[in-house]
Amino acid sequence: MSAQAHVLLVILTVGAIAFILRLVSRQVLKAKYALLWVTIGAGVAVMAAVPSLLDTVAGWLGVEYPPAVWLMMGLVFLFVLSVHFSWELSRLEGRVRTLAEEVALLRHRVEEQDATVDR
Repeated sequence: MSAQAHVLLVILTVGAIAFILRLVSRQVLKAKYALLWVTIGAGVAVMAAVPSLLDTVAGWLGVEYPPAVWLMMGLVFLFVLSVHFSWELSRLEGRVRTLAEEVALLRHRVEEQDATVDR
């Protein structure tokens, strides 16, 4: 990659990190997710700022084509992200079921009290 492409990537990454921090300050994005995205952004910024780092990592992993390491890291990240979101969704489904049951019980109690008051 050319030096201009690396500078552009660093600028875009810093812009993305600033956007994420703005979302957190407006309380649109939870801090736990912001930490994830800022960490990913910082990693991309470092890899863009130090182009030889990708070659070094590719050498350690035995990958002959260094850009393939980007693809591999992206796939691993997406896999971990999808597992995390599946876990979060499962946890939230359980909480919603519990809340729905509690609301039904409370509604039943209120109806019983209204029936005794009307007598």
